[in-house]
Amino acid sequence: MTMNFTASVSLDFLGQQDFAWWTIVVGILSISLIGYGLWQIRQNYRAKSTAAESGGATAGKFPIWALSAGTISAAWVLCAAFFAPARSFSAGLILTTLTASLAVWLFYGRVFDYLGWRRISILFLLRVLSVLFLILLLFEPEITWVEIPRQVSTLGIVIDASGSMSVNDQPNEPSRYLQSVLAAKLLIDQLQGRFNVECFAYDGKHDTPLASPDVWSSIAPDGTMTDLPQPIQAAVNAGAKQIVLFSDGIQNGPTAISTIADLDVPVYPVRVGSTTTQAQGVPDVEIVRVDGPQTAPVNTEITLTVSIRSSSLNDRTVNVSLMQDSRQLDLQRLVLHSGTTPQTVTLKFTPDKVGRLVLQVQIPVLPDQRSSAGNQQQFPILITNPRIAVLYIEGRVRPEVGPLQEDLATDPNVNLVSLIQTRPGYFMVRGQQADLSAAPTTLQQWEQFKVIMLGDISASFFTAQQQEQIRQTVQDGAGLLMIGGMQNFASGGWGQSPLAPALPADLSTTEPAQLDTPFVPQLTAFGQSSSIFDGITGWFIPPSGGQPQFELPPLAGCTALAGVRPGAEVLLTNPTAQVNGNPAIVLAVEHYGKGLSAAFAGDTTYRWQLSLRTMGLNSPYNRFWGQLIRWVADQSSIKTAQGPSVLAMLRRERFDPGEPVDLQAEVTDEHGQLTQYASAWADITGPDSRTQRIQLYASDTSTGMYENNFTPAAPGKYHATFSAVHNGQKLGEDMSDFYVAPPVSEMDNLAADPKTLQEIASRTGGSYSELADIPLLARRLQAALPPENQVKRTSLPLYQDKLFFLLFVAALTVEWFLRRKWQLQ
Repeated sequence: MTMNFTASVSLDFLGQQDFAWWTIVVGILSISLIGYGLWQIRQNYRAKSTAAESGGATAGKFPIWALSAGTISAAWVLCAAFFAPARSFSAGLILTTLTASLAVWLFYGRVFDYLGWRRISILFLLRVLSVLFLILLLFEPEITWVEIPRQVSTLGIVIDASGSMSVNDQPNEPSRYLQSVLAAKLLIDQLQGRFNVECFAYDGKHDTPLASPDVWSSIAPDGTMTDLPQPIQAAVNAGAKQIVLFSDGIQNGPTAISTIADLDVPVYPVRVGSTTTQAQGVPDVEIVRVDGPQTAPVNTEITLTVSIRSSSLNDRTVNVSLMQDSRQLDLQRLVLHSGTTPQTVTLKFTPDKVGRLVLQVQIPVLPDQRSSAGNQQQFPILITNPRIAVLYIEGRVRPEVGPLQEDLATDPNVNLVSLIQTRPGYFMVRGQQADLSAAPTTLQQWEQFKVIMLGDISASFFTAQQQEQIRQTVQDGAGLLMIGGMQNFASGGWGQSPLAPALPADLSTTEPAQLDTPFVPQLTAFGQSSSIFDGITGWFIPPSGGQPQFELPPLAGCTALAGVRPGAEVLLTNPTAQVNGNPAIVLAVEHYGKGLSAAFAGDTTYRWQLSLRTMGLNSPYNRFWGQLIRWVADQSSIKTAQGPSVLAMLRRERFDPGEPVDLQAEVTDEHGQLTQYASAWADITGPDSRTQRIQLYASDTSTGMYENNFTPAAPGKYHATFSAVHNGQKLGEDMSDFYVAPPVSEMDNLAADPKTLQEIASRTGGSYSELADIPLLARRLQAALPPENQVKRTSLPLYQDKLFFLLFVAALTVEWFLRRKWQLQ
């Protein structure tokens, strides 16, 4: 609410505010002046005639000023009395004072030649002051301030700027949107400042008040959806107490019209557009979705399935391209067939680099196409190194088994299948090869694995044919690893097996077969430079002896190996024991055919895992076994991500209304290792600019992957920011956008819908109007304003009865004294 102020001067003649009294006074003065002027004319005429007869000079002067002043005063009295008496008091006071002053001047003008300028001025001033004091006593003027409170309410004017408002219902007629803009500006002019107007344009992009009504003209009506409760809510949030909505009433958004009843603000919808206009066949093509794997190994063919929907483009051929940056990976031609069921196209490519790729599926924009918004869609995919298929066979359950299984199963680059014999002939199977209930029996089955690990199991468990199959698999390029135990190496009869040539150790029997003295392994010169010990050499005794840099829990013992085969290399030894006059061998490796093999004599490395578990994937236990497996698989160059990272992994860029969005992110910790111990989340900012946090949870099937579902509330563009922390350290963040299509196309039905607008008016207490009713709407809005408060008047008198009377008497007394002194009558 604002206040308007007006100031005026009121006159009170002898305690009466009757205009007739004032008119009589001014009238008498005017008549006197006119009479005096006529009398002087007559006297001058006689004097002139007498002078002519006698031959003398003219004695009088023509009093033209007296006649003019009297005439002006009389004319003003007549006009004021008949046309504007209420506005004539202040002007009458001024004119009366001037008229009286003129009369005084004429009175003293006759003796000017006798008295001169100085004396005449003194007498004139005294007489004028006496007249002024008399006027103030008679009229009693006051200055009055009038305070008129005026209610100024906030009015929100919303113009629908969706695509249907761009329609011209008749040829050579402005669009619905332009008609709305012109009508809205006309309405603002007719409200005459009684409202504080906030302007809005609803197109999914402008959710806050516009700077001025002129901004409407710069907005293109191209919104893809109409959700009328949304702009109404935005106007209420801006403080609007009444809302005018210009729209064709086409509502295809997800928000129910009934929700606006809770806003308690009247809405006045104005229908724009014809109720008979129908949508014509508008050509359009849109990539609905792209489906494919979320992760894939490098150098492996990947297949993407693209769903495409079109309208009014039957038999048109388009190119569907798969792009990476500016490089085309694949291209397929598609003959379009309009309809509600999407068509599908298959695109293929083979990635040659490890890392995240953002692919683009594109369709060229056609010349007559309605919109190009759906001609491109992104598809992110994570390209990884191939996972190492490892088959781990154990003859019994022992302390080494559990930690080793856990370590290899959580390694992101290892695909572990373990066969742990729980009783003779029965195995506990873990891993993806669930159909494998026992050791493979064919060469093809063995060749599925890149590394074969043999634990505490004797050669008699396998047939000679199976042993030959293992040897052949290693010779063809697989890796072989045998780890220490009571029933392997020489004690398990492997020295006479067909597999013996593929192992780097001399499998001759020794006494004793087991070494039970605890020890910390010592590196050889070859071992210190091997990639197996990359980053963990400080935990072992160096080749020159002495103490390791870090304290590694000692092994409880190891299997006694007689030596190594020709061509094999020793990497670790037991510095506390000797076999055949040489330091006991703990780890030996060799090349066999196209493959690699290793013999590890230790059988209590679980002690490393128990004592150093808090180090996680960076512990020497995890690093040793992971790097040993990679070396045996001849993939020691495989590296995990360098440092912490968060990679967003949205499966698609576009989703249907109501369809859950799979939020996924791959997370590595501060050591660059995939981790399942981080805290991850996604902040989702929707088309309404509101942000919602979705907690992500570690996947049960993939280490380092965090996921959850999110169902968007409304169509539009969504921005997702993925973040993760571990041990109080932020690991990083990544961002990705996705879109939710509106449930019905904005241009499918172009007929204006007055029923929706009438429902809005009914639910909010407003009224429905047509464009031609803008003047009536302006009167309705003004009538809805609350009543104005009572007018407040403040007066300041410009007179003092006693003081002005004394001054009046004093002025006349001084004037009478001077007149007598200067010998005037």
